[in-house]
Amino acid sequence: MELDIPNASVMMIEGAESFGLAQLHQFRGRVGRSSHQSYCFLFTGSETPRAMERLRYFEQTNDGFKLAEKDLEMRGPGEVYGVEQSGMMNCVWRI
Repeated sequence: MELDIPNASVMMIEGAESFGLAQLHQFRGRVGRSSHQSYCFLFTGSETPRAMERLRYFEQTNDGFKLAEKDLEMRGPGEVYGVEQSGMMNCVWRI
């Protein structure tokens, strides 16, 4: 089910450092689809220089392609068959 509320004007994202920049951009696009002023608030539990740089870039850029390129530059492509960037940090898989 897709939730469609065109008059939504506020979005709050907790743990924003955990999301990719392109994904944050998609979230941000869910508000401000009407004539009302809209806001997207990002909250982070991490103040590392790397996390802050990523979020500052997000704040300054509205171009989804530039955000995706910056994310690739900063976080890398991940692993196709590994666990890097899988969202399951410090997990050991046993089969």
